Amino acid sequence: MSLSTYESQVCRICNSTFGKEYIFREMNFGFRDQFRYDECSSCGCIQIKSLPLNIHKYYPSNYYSFNVKCPKLKRQPPFKRLFRNFRIKKKYRQGKNQDILSYLEPIRTLPSQKILDIGCGKGNYICNLFNIGFENVTGIDKFIPEEIDYGFGVKIYKKSLEELSHNNYDLIMMHHVLEHMDRQIEELKFCHRLLKRKGCLLVRIPIANKAWEIFRENWVQLDAPRHFFIHTLKSFNILAEKTGFKIKKTIFDSTDFQFLGSKLYQKDIPLHSDDNESLPYEGIFTSNEIKKYTLKADRWNKRCEGDQARFYLFKD
Repeated sequence: MSLSTYESQVCRICNSTFGKEYIFREMNFGFRDQFRYDECSSCGCIQIKSLPLNIHKYYPSNYYSFNVKCPKLKRQPPFKRLFRNFRIKKKYRQGKNQDILSYLEPIRTLPSQKILDIGCGKGNYICNLFNIGFENVTGIDKFIPEEIDYGFGVKIYKKSLEELSHNNYDLIMMHHVLEHMDRQIEELKFCHRLLKRKGCLLVRIPIANKAWEIFRENWVQLDAPRHFFIHTLKSFNILAEKTGFKIKKTIFDSTDFQFLGSKLYQKDIPLHSDDNESLPYEGIFTSNEIKKYTLKADRWNKRCEGDQARFYLFKD
């Protein structure tokens, strides 16, 4: 077992007692180190029992968020900027869901609104938003080596949330970041203060749902020890209420990854091979199997049974 900074005796979301303890392995990179997790007897939230002191070991240089290539910024010409609101609204109506714009469509965010992406890494999402026409975009990530200035006012700051100005943002995004945070109540309270009145917090996280019930210790989204918390719908609702937010929309957006990754773990196969290259599914699963799991993921999402979702929380 890894050493840790503390060990909680009760659920850190609802303060109830724990019901069951599990041993999860690190399988993404094949370390196979073991970590204890607890499952809350009331809200069902799964949370690491203690925080590893050597957590940086589990974020190697080939961790996916460190290697995302950001597009070059291209500021739109004046005549396009003049009609950007119209063009964005048209894209929303067209219902395209293949890019970052699909995450903003449910709340119809306008290009003039101020957006902050938390835990953004190199800033792939905000760079893409800028190229679409959103010019008031900023990122923050306290783990990047140094601040990044892309020009045109697009910057990634190496800061913590408490260093930012209050009541300053229309939209704050967390794309699969919250599960890596150990002080979730405090972090969401900071987000509440940073948002303008009626501002929105977009949170994308894994959800302990049907895939967890089927695969248990081999569920790929557990991602021990990087994921400190894996929420249920119940526990995330409690977290939102405790921090002053109201969830107005929930969209399940799980993929075939919940099946393909979990079945690899059942076979004791990590996601990355010994040479640190990501394993191609095509070499292990047939094209028909991959297609079957893609369709199954779509069905589960429609029934609100997928293993990840995005939540739209509004400042109440």
